[in-house]
Amino acid sequence: MRSLFAAISLCLLLAVPAAKAAPQQNPARQQQKQQRQQARSKPKAGEWLRKYKDMPPPEQEKALASDPEFQRLPAERQQKLRDRLQEFNSMPAQRKERVINRMEAFDQLTPQQRQQARDLNGRLKDIAPERRQQMRIALRNLRGMEPQQREQVMNSSQFRGRFNDNERDILRGMLQLPIGPGAQPNGNKTEDNPNPQPK
Repeated sequence: MRSLFAAISLCLLLAVPAAKAAPQQNPARQQQKQQRQQARSKPKAGEWLRKYKDMPPPEQEKALASDPEFQRLPAERQQKLRDRLQEFNSMPAQRKERVINRMEAFDQLTPQQRQQARDLNGRLKDIAPERRQQMRIALRNLRGMEPQQREQVMNSSQFRGRFNDNERDILRGMLQLPIGPGAQPNGNKTEDNPNPQPK
């Protein structure tokens, strides 16, 4: 089972450091082999939360405290994860499901896509909430367009007047990822899927 630390971190759109491959004679080939093996063997990122989301908080806390990776964390990080679990528990059921789906969608990205998502999410944090909401609406609309129409809209004076250079650059980056408002990861359309997303 994927550790709770990674699961809750993904749940809240935080970056999880990628594991470093051990040095080999052919590092690139070995890394690809290792990534394929990990993809086949590891469960979905949302598995822990799916398993424990309906349990009473005391039982969740007990499961969290018994996780070996959690036990190795500094006390401050442990408390932050407890707070995040509490935040998750305060969400309505529909929102919980969206969060778990978001985790699973993030888990399916390539390492390069994950890094791009983390970078974009970091940039989004510096944008005011009302602007993020406007970007979210624009992203959903852009994803519903044909590529040529999308380019015309993004290059139009109206669009440039509505979003500054930084916001347009973030939107372009998000359009490259199979996640976010209006995305269709694995060919399945999702209403409010994953990460990063302006919110």
